[in-house]
Amino acid sequence: MNKSDKIYVAGHNGLVGSAVCRRLAAAGFTDVITRSRAELDLCDQNHVRAFFDRERPKYVFLAAAKVGGVYANDTYRADFIYENLMIQSNVIHQAFVHETSKLLFFSSADMYPKNCPQPAKEEYLFGGPLEPTCEPFAVAKLAGAQMCESYNRQYGTDFTVAIAPNVYGPHQRYDSLNAQVVPSLLKKFYEAKASSSDEVVIWGAGGAQRDFLYSDDLADAAIFIMKESGAPDFFNVGTGSGYTIAQVAEAIKKAVGYGGRIVFDKTKPEGAVRKLLDVSKITDLGWKAGASLEAGLAATYDSFVGEMSRKEARVSIVCNISLNRKDSQALKKIQKGRGIPSSEAVEQDFRNKIVIKPWGHEFLVFENEETSVWFLHLKKGHSTSMHCHPGKNTSLIILSGKAMSSTFESRNYLKGGDAIIIEKGVFHFTKVLSDDGLCMFEIESPPLKTDLVRLEDRYGRAELGYESEAASSPERLREYGYFHFEDTPPQKRFAHADDRFTAEFEVFADAKDFQDHFKIDDLGCLYTSCRGNIVGADGKTLLASGGTQKADVLFNAGNMSVTGRTVILKTSTRDRQL
Repeated sequence: MNKSDKIYVAGHNGLVGSAVCRRLAAAGFTDVITRSRAELDLCDQNHVRAFFDRERPKYVFLAAAKVGGVYANDTYRADFIYENLMIQSNVIHQAFVHETSKLLFFSSADMYPKNCPQPAKEEYLFGGPLEPTCEPFAVAKLAGAQMCESYNRQYGTDFTVAIAPNVYGPHQRYDSLNAQVVPSLLKKFYEAKASSSDEVVIWGAGGAQRDFLYSDDLADAAIFIMKESGAPDFFNVGTGSGYTIAQVAEAIKKAVGYGGRIVFDKTKPEGAVRKLLDVSKITDLGWKAGASLEAGLAATYDSFVGEMSRKEARVSIVCNISLNRKDSQALKKIQKGRGIPSSEAVEQDFRNKIVIKPWGHEFLVFENEETSVWFLHLKKGHSTSMHCHPGKNTSLIILSGKAMSSTFESRNYLKGGDAIIIEKGVFHFTKVLSDDGLCMFEIESPPLKTDLVRLEDRYGRAELGYESEAASSPERLREYGYFHFEDTPPQKRFAHADDRFTAEFEVFADAKDFQDHFKIDDLGCLYTSCRGNIVGADGKTLLASGGTQKADVLFNAGNMSVTGRTVILKTSTRDRQL
């Protein structure tokens, strides 16, 4: 590889790809090309072909992949096998078609048989059944490795596979469900320290043994392999040492400075008991890992803290606001004075309508006899009136932007992914703090839209009831981004997504349907019940109809059920970065 050769790094934003880019830049390579997922969908054969037609890279580092921890691998099995097979097939084949000089495919130790001798040697591949929890991912990786070997044998290509153990370093996913061992534990200990939690719970018994390789070491090995002419098809790349999960947890605990205790949940899976690599093939050529576990973890934690700070990474906040004496006194004063304004003339069916407000607009997204969900957009510099709803509870879920929600007793600063739950009768207003406005859901339980009393209003509406001005033409509905979900059989699921947030409604017929199909796949999202209650194993209500709860609270509750037909709204926001 010459310093001026065109090099394509697929997956440059990820853990391994970003390390390869860093090490190539440090070594003086000047023509490294990358593409984001938005620019190039590697699952799309036509897109990949067009990219190779245009760029014709001489060397390819294939680091793009769908990866995750034990939970994600075992839950989203179809996603793992499909996406990885598509990415590998498209890139490897186009590298052949366009006569790429050399390709390096990053694979994983998961592709070794579950019960193969340890440490695993390259010749043990394809020798037996795989670890069940990650089998689809492993099968996809085996297919990619076999594809490289097959193209080499049939066409004389120079495609090499680097088989890595658990890799850690900067630019990892820190979502506890989808992350791998080190980033998941880093985030757990970081949040436990920040919240002064007494303990950190870790899946499994802690005895599973793994090799942990720092990402920059893997990148150095990849560049080393690329420079080796006629290198073998497969290379194990690792440190040659093994650590138990318990040892790694203790090392991370020390790096973070956490003072609580570690608890191992033996009821949860932890994967293969021992998974190590024999790295003699690459070390015989002169390469050896440079970073110790302690040094690598320290550098990774420093990077993690920096990433959290730069991205304002945070968990969702759910605030509960209760009625107080001042609210009751203010409502009584209005009732005795000007009285409660009538809204009887207001049209009750708001479907397929945009209600125009002086601060922006709103429209009905969902409604049944228990709850209603409204989408609100508030313009920059505006705020709602100081108002209350005497007959209904309200949840406000921030979808994008920043806001201040104020009552007589409190002031809460909210961002996308946060929620505030307001008891009926509490006077409150919401003020926009972001330059691009504010989007939020308003959950009303029961669905009494005209249940509204304003204390004061900057737009002169204090003595008026709910507005009736609405736009309903198809053109206006499209202009305002209208969407709606009906709670009527046989509709089971509805999803809306844009560049700000995602909202998913899902209907569960009964407890069995819920237990079979309800999955928590993102600990950073919020769940709202639009019908029915979610209860824990002890029968206590975890999420009541009309209520909103953080995903991690439900996830940590363990076994859950529902009391009958249930409609769940899941919201996630692009503002919450992990």
